[in-house]
Amino acid sequence: MMIGTRSSLFFCLWWRACWFFISPAVITVILVWSLLTFHPPSYGTVQYPAWGVALGWCMIAFCLIWIPLVAVWKILNAQGNPWQRMCAVCSPVEGWGPYLEVHRGERYYRKNSLHLPDNNVYHISNNLTRL
Repeated sequence: MMIGTRSSLFFCLWWRACWFFISPAVITVILVWSLLTFHPPSYGTVQYPAWGVALGWCMIAFCLIWIPLVAVWKILNAQGNPWQRMCAVCSPVEGWGPYLEVHRGERYYRKNSLHLPDNNVYHISNNLTRL
């Protein structure tokens, strides 16, 4: 859609295979291999203390734990049966699309024109006649 033509069936199937099977498998293998071959970090001959390694893992966990937590929260707050919840959470909302009318192509042009409030965002213009 972005390039103006439909993709071939091969490209579509390759894209789905990569996102659903190949990429998750490769990432899982990398994660398992990294955990199996983990050595405590060191700087030359100096070993980092255990509390430093634990602090690093806690910082990583704090950043990453929000992804599954928010996903579960969104799924639990969605309406419908479990399949409808997953579909609703994985789909964009009805009014999603380019904000300005001029940027809407034929795909978004016919949708109802939902303009979000400005939220006090000022538009900068280089038009000097409006001073």
